[in-house]
Amino acid sequence: MTQNETEQPPVTAETSSQAKSNDTNKPAKNEIHKVIVAVLLVLVFVFSGGFYLAKKIQGVEKASQSSVDTLTARNETFSATDNSLKNEIRQLRSQLDVIKDAINRLNQQQLASNEDWSLAEVEYLLIIASQRILLERDVDTAIVAMEAAELRIRDLGNPDLIPVREQLVADINKLKAVKYVDITGLSIYLADIIERASSLPLKNVILKNSGTQGDQGEINNQTQTGFVWSNFVSTVWRELKGLVVIKHSGETRQALLLPDQEYFLYQNLRLELENARLSVLHRDTDNLRTSVNLLVNWLTDHFNTEDAAVENVIETLGKMSDLNLRPDLPDINSSLETLRAYIKINSASDNGQSDNGELLP
Repeated sequence: MTQNETEQPPVTAETSSQAKSNDTNKPAKNEIHKVIVAVLLVLVFVFSGGFYLAKKIQGVEKASQSSVDTLTARNETFSATDNSLKNEIRQLRSQLDVIKDAINRLNQQQLASNEDWSLAEVEYLLIIASQRILLERDVDTAIVAMEAAELRIRDLGNPDLIPVREQLVADINKLKAVKYVDITGLSIYLADIIERASSLPLKNVILKNSGTQGDQGEINNQTQTGFVWSNFVSTVWRELKGLVVIKHSGETRQALLLPDQEYFLYQNLRLELENARLSVLHRDTDNLRTSVNLLVNWLTDHFNTEDAAVENVIETLGKMSDLNLRPDLPDINSSLETLRAYIKINSASDNGQSDNGELLP
């Protein structure tokens, strides 16, 4: 036996109980150790997971911050660009306002120029109308020219020109109130009668008395059968009567040739119609009435008044005798004077002066 063995204390009951208790506490301690280890492992896992999550969160925060910084930079860039664009827009708007003002000034100048041209054209038309009235007594052309002038004033739309337009309309109405005489139509109608004069039928009495075919045939028969002294005397008597023309005092002018000479009768008719046509063109009322009265008398005395053509000519010529080829014409210079007064006032206003030469405010 060794010394240790010999020196071991004796085993007692208390010792054995402690040993039992130690044997029973060992499993419990082992369980505790396992729990502690498990808790430690869990804590380590949690700490490691938390650290990992913290790293991830930190990375996300850094990425978010970077994105925020990028967005902020971009926003600042956009803001700078927006401010620059706004400044450019303001400049463009200011330039646009300047351009609009320039265009408005140009438009006003153009409108003023157009009005000046239009007023000059109106003045020219009124001068033409006045000349046609004074020189040619051409009412139709004067009315057309004044209506064209009134239309141009209306197109201007300037209320200051209303008095000018009112006076112009009044003068147009005065001209339209003049009794209208169609000089051209009368001249054409007389020319047509001249062309148809040779076709107007004569009276039967004239045909029998005018170198009549019956008398001429009788003379030829008598010449062929033998010349008889009594017939010779009667023939000479008829010829002597034909050489004598009786003209009553106080009569209007008549044809110098005998009515039994058809050719000269038609020629005289044509000449008198030409005279009437010339009187119409010269607006000579007195000569027209004289020619018309003479023509009506000739047609009534020597032509077949039962014929429709002759009757129509006599009726139309009778109406011509009542015409006044030179009626009294109104004075239309008021329109021109009113227009010139407006132009004078307008030009003085444009020059910054009043009618008295004083500067306008």
